[in-house]
Amino acid sequence: MNAKEVTTLIKDHVDEIKIKDECLFATTDKQRYREAMLALRTQDIQHIFTITGVDQGKTVEVIYHFDCRPALLNLKINLPKNELRIPTITDIFPGAILYERELMEMFGVKVEGHPDPRRIFLPDDWPDGEYPLRKEWREKTK
Repeated sequence: MNAKEVTTLIKDHVDEIKIKDECLFATTDKQRYREAMLALRTQDIQHIFTITGVDQGKTVEVIYHFDCRPALLNLKINLPKNELRIPTITDIFPGAILYERELMEMFGVKVEGHPDPRRIFLPDDWPDGEYPLRKEWREKTK
């Protein structure tokens, strides 16, 4: 799908879309992002190539990156740090399973309904409540 086709597909489920060449940058909210993802699946978009997080201080941006060929979609949701919860998308895009585990472990985002919330990078004895990719985290010196 090209950028204009992707825009038409998700426009009712996002707040804004910016397009640069074949890259789309869209912003939505926690209440509508799954609808946007379901719309993508109706057009046989199958490849989520990563989920990234960005600590913005008071919020954590969760960005879902999709390969829509030739378009690339970056779908962003801002979550306040006092409400870092979001439903899983593994039922829509099974390939998100590892990316969501990383989001939970490194940013402290609770991915509700995730089928396998085990840690993926940090050791089992890593302290609860410490998330290495958040700005307030500082490695404790011994």
